[in-house]
Amino acid sequence: MKGVVVLCYPAFPVPQCNSAVDINVKEDEAEDLLNRVTKHFQSAGSGVVRFRITPLTRPRTFASLLERHEFEKEGEDSVMVFKGGQLEEKMSKEVEVREISESEADVASTVASAAFQFPTEWKNEFNNFMMGFMQKGGRNFLGYIDGKPAGTSLLFSLIKTGAIFNVGTIEEYRKRGVATTLIAHAVLESIKQGNDLHTLQVAKGGNVEKLYKEVGFEADHTVSWYVKKC
Repeated sequence: MKGVVVLCYPAFPVPQCNSAVDINVKEDEAEDLLNRVTKHFQSAGSGVVRFRITPLTRPRTFASLLERHEFEKEGEDSVMVFKGGQLEEKMSKEVEVREISESEADVASTVASAAFQFPTEWKNEFNNFMMGFMQKGGRNFLGYIDGKPAGTSLLFSLIKTGAIFNVGTIEEYRKRGVATTLIAHAVLESIKQGNDLHTLQVAKGGNVEKLYKEVGFEADHTVSWYVKKC
């Protein structure tokens, strides 16, 4: 859509897949963009309209416009960038990492669903999402303990940037180095692909952000989510 990228996938209702991002319009075009995006979400059957506000959002006053239209801040995320470190030292010898092929996408989505405790009714749509991600060049890694899948991470490379997503561990395997190993492995693979920048996004100020810092990531900037019911 002109001036914005709209991600709208109501069947898989997570913020990252149902948001208007990369907003870049002139001040006098902001109200029109808000109306266009709202109509798009409504026509798609979404229950909410959501915007992702970053330091690059234009106009800078767009967040104030959303508040005037009764949007509420849903939360803040830290966008983090890898700044270096001995990644191999962070990886647990107990965890074996394997890359999953498209034919195994169902296994990967099952592990991710368990790690993030997604409702069972999301399964089919999440399977479709994972398959589409991999068909577009996304890479999916699973961490195994004693031969059993314990966690997951995703890597997508574009314009010399490796973006890491969906790092999660099944509850019974937490605190055993699964997530740390998967993050380190994803960064190493991103480096091998020739990327100059390795990044991820996480809820600001939580324990997960601290975990990423221990691996070698630093917060680069903050993004905010604004949401309103349709």
